[in-house]
Amino acid sequence: MDIPKPYLFLFILIIFVTTDLSHAQIELRIINDLGSIVNLHCKSKDIDLGNQRLQPGRSWSFHFQRNLFGRSLFFCSFDLPNGRRWFDIYKEPRDNLFGYWWLQYSWKIKPHGPCRSNTNFMFEDCYNWNKN
Repeated sequence: MDIPKPYLFLFILIIFVTTDLSHAQIELRIINDLGSIVNLHCKSKDIDLGNQRLQPGRSWSFHFQRNLFGRSLFFCSFDLPNGRRWFDIYKEPRDNLFGYWWLQYSWKIKPHGPCRSNTNFMFEDCYNWNKN
């Protein structure tokens, strides 16, 4: 059975794009903007990044490869003076804004919730903590 050339080209293109997407790198930096020490713990379904302790103004970062099917999710707990809070620190499609192969975001942890900015701090989007 002969496959028409346009369909073969489309099939090869789809394989190339999905394979290339699986290598997309994400780097997240978490900055303590609370004015006091914060303990945090980040993980995904398969990866536990362990407990971290951040001094005021200090940062911690990690990187990972995006899920091939666009379902990447990392969430973190933060021990704040007013109790433990949770937030989805990386959640597709919310955070894969432009489909770039390498994305770098910084999250400033503030009392009302985390605020995301790109590496140049040219924009900042603030969010509320996850509901328990």
